[in-house]
Amino acid sequence: MEATPEDYLVNQQIKDFVFDLHDASRRSHIAEDLKRLYNLEFKDLSDKYCDKAPWPSAPAVSSQCIGNDGQPDAYFLCVYKELVYRHMFAKLKTSLDDKLNAWNNYCELFEFVLASEDASLELTAQWVFDVLHEFVYQFQSFCQFRCQNAGRNSEERMKLEAAGDAWAAPTVLRYLARLRGCAPTGGMAAKAQARSPLHFYYATFASVCLSRAECLLGDYEASVQALDGIDVFDEASEVSRIFGCRLNMLYHLGYALMMLRRYRDALRTFDPVLAQLARAAKHGGFKAFPDENQVQKSYDRMLALYACCLALAPGHVVDDGVMYGIRDKYGDKYRMLERNDQPTFEAMLAYASPKHIVPSIPDYNQPLNASKDAFHQQLRLFNGEVAFHARVAELRSYLKLYSSIGIEKLAGFHDEDVAAFRARLVGAKAKMRQADYRKVGAELSTPQTAPDLHFYVDGDLIRVDEPPKNASHDTFFTHEMLKYDTFVAKALTLKPKPPADPRAAASKSEDRD
Repeated sequence: MEATPEDYLVNQQIKDFVFDLHDASRRSHIAEDLKRLYNLEFKDLSDKYCDKAPWPSAPAVSSQCIGNDGQPDAYFLCVYKELVYRHMFAKLKTSLDDKLNAWNNYCELFEFVLASEDASLELTAQWVFDVLHEFVYQFQSFCQFRCQNAGRNSEERMKLEAAGDAWAAPTVLRYLARLRGCAPTGGMAAKAQARSPLHFYYATFASVCLSRAECLLGDYEASVQALDGIDVFDEASEVSRIFGCRLNMLYHLGYALMMLRRYRDALRTFDPVLAQLARAAKHGGFKAFPDENQVQKSYDRMLALYACCLALAPGHVVDDGVMYGIRDKYGDKYRMLERNDQPTFEAMLAYASPKHIVPSIPDYNQPLNASKDAFHQQLRLFNGEVAFHARVAELRSYLKLYSSIGIEKLAGFHDEDVAAFRARLVGAKAKMRQADYRKVGAELSTPQTAPDLHFYVDGDLIRVDEPPKNASHDTFFTHEMLKYDTFVAKALTLKPKPPADPRAAASKSEDRD
């Protein structure tokens, strides 16, 4: 293929990178080369040559990725353009045309994957997750941009009206669902059954990103169901090997469970990753993670959600490091949460919740900003739950004092009519009956009720049957003994430091001078 004028404008190092990337992903399939090119060289070249400018366009590098037919490799160029747009959205200011072009490229790329006619392309698991993660992020970003009509010029309005199907929520969800079904999900057996490792990665990470997208849209049941078939607690699974994927998945899953009033499930979802991050924070912070700032932000948000769930479902056994993190970060606020202070709940949720999406297409002729309407709606729903929970907590405080009490007497304590109070008891009974889903296999599927206080109405009498509390002193002391044994075993492996040589110290001091 002859060189084009654009070829002469591209830096030689970038040409070599594109050539090597095409060769590694389409021909040699050497995993170490792919990891080096994607994880290291792309970042280094971006910092060196494209810090304040976009990467070269696809036509400018097409001569470096020639397919077996002697023509530019269209499939690979879609992958390359996704890298270009991802760098552009992360580093530069993007226009409406850039957002629409990125959408068209995603559609073309996913059609290549779904067609399954060309299975020779190979990408790393991290790369595939980044593609789908960015796809959902750009969908979220475009929906927020589309709803901000205040100050928009007429040219942008015309372009948005003409591109009505671009980044439409049904189309985005349909692509993720189709990718999820292009291969079986699960362990190594599922990977062996897939047409190629690439299709297995797309199916696995599409499930995670579909769960995230449904959570952002407020369909929390669908968000939980999208992860059916994936053991989210298996640290050896494909989704857990990529820490950013695991963190993102458990954050959105835990949030969805919390909004479904499955507070104990949410706490169990957050437990493993928060315990890991609490240990990392104790031993030098998050410098070992590739994106330290994002991990810190996610950790703080998950701690806030965990504190809210813990206040709404007391009695959960909390890891010492996690509780220390909550008290250190949200000490006063956590005490207010325990008192069912509604403004504190609202402030914590406003800080910790994801940026919800308004999926509908607005009236572009109305200069309104509706990008936060979905978030405010979720906040109103959660505030209603917190307000009702405060009334239930007051009722529980009375019921825990009695083994039986008349309805008329308890209604008098609350200054309510007997008939209205009886109806309130029914509502409180329903709210206290939280679904507690125990893990069965790889799914969260078997419902069990987990109230810590049981009562029922017998005529005009309320009978209270509080479950007995078993002392757990043996568990506490066993745990402390194991910690002590660990410390002793580690101390025995330490070697004494040799005494310092005075001559070496003097020499070192002289060298510093």
